[in-house]
Amino acid sequence: MIRSRFVPVLGAVLLVACGSVQSADPDVGSEVSPATSSTTVETSSSDSGPEIEPLFSATLGEPATGWTEPVDIASRFAPGATPTDYLVERTGVVSMMNPDGTRGPLALDMSDLTRAEGERGLLGLAFSFDGARAFVNYTDLDGHTNVDQYYLRTNGSFDESSRTSIYFLEQPYPNHNGGEIVWADGSLWVFNGDGGSGGDPERLALNPVHPLGKVIRMSEEDGRWGTGEVVAIGLRNPWRVFLDPNTDEFWIADVGQSEIEEINVVARSAIDGVSFGWSHLEGNAVFNPDQASADARYSPVRPVLEYRHTDGRCSVSGGAVYRGESIDVSGTWFVYADWCTGEVIATCFDDARATCGTTILGTVSRAVGVLADASGELWVLSQDGPVVPVVPV
Repeated sequence: MIRSRFVPVLGAVLLVACGSVQSADPDVGSEVSPATSSTTVETSSSDSGPEIEPLFSATLGEPATGWTEPVDIASRFAPGATPTDYLVERTGVVSMMNPDGTRGPLALDMSDLTRAEGERGLLGLAFSFDGARAFVNYTDLDGHTNVDQYYLRTNGSFDESSRTSIYFLEQPYPNHNGGEIVWADGSLWVFNGDGGSGGDPERLALNPVHPLGKVIRMSEEDGRWGTGEVVAIGLRNPWRVFLDPNTDEFWIADVGQSEIEEINVVARSAIDGVSFGWSHLEGNAVFNPDQASADARYSPVRPVLEYRHTDGRCSVSGGAVYRGESIDVSGTWFVYADWCTGEVIATCFDDARATCGTTILGTVSRAVGVLADASGELWVLSQDGPVVPVVPV
């Protein structure tokens, strides 16, 4: 059972066409290309901010190879130890990542518990703040979502004998499994997709008593995990989510249906009881009119940025705010990609979260995400295997 804590506000990766970020397209090459000059991509914001010259002096660096379907990076901060970056491969393998992006020691092989097919596999990783535990989000051999907990050994590897299941969600379709998990302030946040197919056929995303299409907060008391509570509603497939360490805001890249990709921003302290709109809305456009009343019952969070399926773009691959120190930057820059075109895009946001500039850093074929490492530097992950750093110009 999932408990819901919504307070109504009265009055107020296989189907490319559906915006999957884990699709397979044999016509897409594996080339990584930095931008040769500053270029722009047409986007729209929930507000129009001041026009300024983009000031993000970055491009794409040399790719690190030797990985198989990388999908996530998570950092472990253990007291008295140097922070360690871990890279997740969808096949069920977690390895430590060296500073140059190459493979380090093996941390976990759970390939007997999952299968990388369609949009399934090992999809997400998070660590507790003390570095003692790790959490993995994956689909099991029957295609259902699981979140398991592991304790870590002193060498940073996972103690497989300590594996405990803390969350299970039956999936009605093989796609839109979400996969993101975030540890924050003693809770584990699970970001669920709407269950799949296309168009939210069972109208689950805005159904407050169903966990699909929701943000779930998992809490622990006296060493025992609760069943989880629904805290936010109306997501389609939140493939990658970034919790900004500077502002404590969730940046959620939600994959669109057939026309619009979107990025939402909400403070963690303000996320309880909000709706992100799907499937009443795709971006800011009406998609399922029959869901308008369900959406209107909750406090709305609408995209700070959306872009349409033009010029080959089809699927947003979030996404992180740059918080590193190696790149000359002024302002708040969110870096993300599109799976179909491979464009790696940086967009500037002002303090009101209106856009103030956009530039394309280059292309990475079948880019499934832009992730931050322990120092805040960014890496673009390609489903084809390369792990590409974002570097100073």
